[in-house]
Amino acid sequence: MNFSQLQSVVALAETGSFTEAAFAIDLTQSAVSHALATLERELGVTIFERNRKGVVTLTDIGKKILPHVRELLAQAEAIEQECRAARGQSTGKVRVGNIESIIAPGLLTSILTRFQSQYPEIEIVLFEGSLHEVGEWIENSVIDVGFVMLPATGVNETFLSTDELCILLPQSHPLSRRNAIAPHELQGENFVLEKTQCTLNYVKKAGIEPNKVKLRYQARDKATILAMVRERLGITIMPRTLVPKKLDGVVMLPLNPPGMIKIGLATRSQETTSRSTRLFIQTAVDWVQEQVAKPAYVG
Repeated sequence: MNFSQLQSVVALAETGSFTEAAFAIDLTQSAVSHALATLERELGVTIFERNRKGVVTLTDIGKKILPHVRELLAQAEAIEQECRAARGQSTGKVRVGNIESIIAPGLLTSILTRFQSQYPEIEIVLFEGSLHEVGEWIENSVIDVGFVMLPATGVNETFLSTDELCILLPQSHPLSRRNAIAPHELQGENFVLEKTQCTLNYVKKAGIEPNKVKLRYQARDKATILAMVRERLGITIMPRTLVPKKLDGVVMLPLNPPGMIKIGLATRSQETTSRSTRLFIQTAVDWVQEQVAKPAYVG
């Protein structure tokens, strides 16, 4: 079993094609095919099923060993990074998982900009998915670190910041002139919610009983949700940092008592975290702490 064989397995699992897998890991198609055939012969199992169109899919045993293959590659990368660091080199790769429905674009881009300016030789590969997907990616070593909502179970977590949950309602709504809204006042209201797992967490964190939420519509796009609120099709809930600065026909109000969520970064384990990943986490923490020290910061 060698490095090229393990790389080939992951690339084939991610692309489903020998041609695309070869391109992804900078090998020839025949080299990928040979690496897989040799590995399957060594292990005595079939890892991928092939069809006549050249598409490959994982077998049952392939699905079971893939997380272990990813972990082996991650550990090999971590070893290389530690050795480069010992030679005074800061190179490597960090695979970062982002949850668009939680993390404000400004937070992500600011951290990435700071990190790339400090460590230009370290490559960042960005993955975007749902709360559930990012959790699975961390567990299966698809990514090195991911943004999460805290607390997160089964991972090594680092706190970054808090965000306030706000209620958005049409300007003509009877509650729109209030300074704040109590959770019990929202019972019986029609809700327009984002179609993500995070939304249910928002409702719970806001102190609203999920079984008393009247879900009228769901949508994936925040602009669509706000347009529906503006047209009085319902109200919604969002973290303050994700709400646009300009709201046309929509009013944003805080909750009383405030509903807060905690945002952090998570890795599979502290012991196996690579040096580049540790540098990314520290850069994120440092940047957030600098913003907290500024008088105008809210987060």
